[in-house]
Amino acid sequence: MKARITLSLGTLLLISSSIACQAQQTQPAPQQQPSAAARSLTKEQQAALDKQDQDIAQAALAIVGLIDQNKAGEVWDDASPIAKQIISRDDFIRKVAHDRAPLGTPGLRMPMGVKHYRYDGTGNMPAGAYINVLFDTQYSQARQSSREMVTFILDADNVWRFVGYSLR
Repeated sequence: MKARITLSLGTLLLISSSIACQAQQTQPAPQQQPSAAARSLTKEQQAALDKQDQDIAQAALAIVGLIDQNKAGEVWDDASPIAKQIISRDDFIRKVAHDRAPLGTPGLRMPMGVKHYRYDGTGNMPAGAYINVLFDTQYSQARQSSREMVTFILDADNVWRFVGYSLR
């Protein structure tokens, strides 16, 4: 499974990263509204971005699947070097287990969308292009559904890599 995630992510990223990077360079910081020019992409760019979003959403689904199987360590092993600077493998595994323990077993998981962000390095986030994939997930021991977010960063080698997981 790990090899398939890495291989499919690598293939996807090599194919679509140049078009997606060009499109993402026009994305503003999250607190700014995009201009009309930033929202206008060619049909080819939009198609490549849509394909990338579909593929990255599938990769995110595979990541939460690994987390469901208590394989958070494998997720961390394939993470961006930035993620590994932020949190150790053991701390990541403990945090995921701690956050999920009171919720019970995950059940219905609905995709909520893919969002692109660019940070300039001021604040909490390292500078770079990010993609968040959101899921609305029902858990067996929770009254309300929870939001899962899987975050990817475009590393210096133009490959999207896992950089974070949060549960709210």
